[in-house]
Amino acid sequence: MADNLHLKVITPLALVVDEMVELVEGPGELGEFGILPGHVPFLTTLSPGFLKFKQGSETKSLVIPGGLAEVSDDNVRILTDSTEDPSAIDTSAAKEDIHNLEIQIDENQGNAKKLKELNFQLKLAQVRASAK
Repeated sequence: MADNLHLKVITPLALVVDEMVELVEGPGELGEFGILPGHVPFLTTLSPGFLKFKQGSETKSLVIPGGLAEVSDDNVRILTDSTEDPSAIDTSAAKEDIHNLEIQIDENQGNAKKLKELNFQLKLAQVRASAK
């Protein structure tokens, strides 16, 4: 069994992370998950949340809007539309976004597709508001 995992975080525009790490934690669609070396292979969808990874005493995190995670042979690949550094997020603006989205959800006139998109945006805004 290896001592590390090879983590790649990939967006359509860039390879954001390409590092050897000891631990990966992510926001799975069915709940939070953790991956250590030797983990069984799996594939899961991701929800908006914090992707955390640890090497030594350093823990890094990124905010992701969702995506896919694939684990195989101590390789972890995260495919996502974008990433954000939590320390660069304006949490005040994110809290204002939450307020505005809640109003839009309350005013929604039964448009299920729009409601689904608003709820997704609300979940991402809540994650962004809790950054730092």
